[in-house]
Amino acid sequence: MGPPDTVIIHVGTNDLKRSINLYYVTGEVYSLVNTAKAKFPNSKIVLSGVLRRTDMAWRRIAAVNDRYDWIAKALGVTFVDADSWLEHWDLARDGLHINRRGARRLSQLYSRVGGLGGIGKI
Repeated sequence: MGPPDTVIIHVGTNDLKRSINLYYVTGEVYSLVNTAKAKFPNSKIVLSGVLRRTDMAWRRIAAVNDRYDWIAKALGVTFVDADSWLEHWDLARDGLHINRRGARRLSQLYSRVGGLGGIGKI
């Protein structure tokens, strides 16, 4: 018997840049996670926090990740702060996306939290 199915929800930052109201973004993610729990009741659900970007204050990203951690606890799913797993040089030159090294590191993190045990490949 293999590892349990895992659903990893990786949330982007586009709405954070556009929206002043973090409650709207938080509500959308709450709804998404709740829907995933209902749709995949036998799966492990992992909510991955947002990643840093150079055009947004780190405090805003940290505040959102704190809210996502609360959502995970409230809904009984796993939260992982993927941003704390990455380093500055894991970002591409545009400062918005991760590069190959960052993608590899994120893949490794998701393999670990997903219960795959091995190292993911990109």
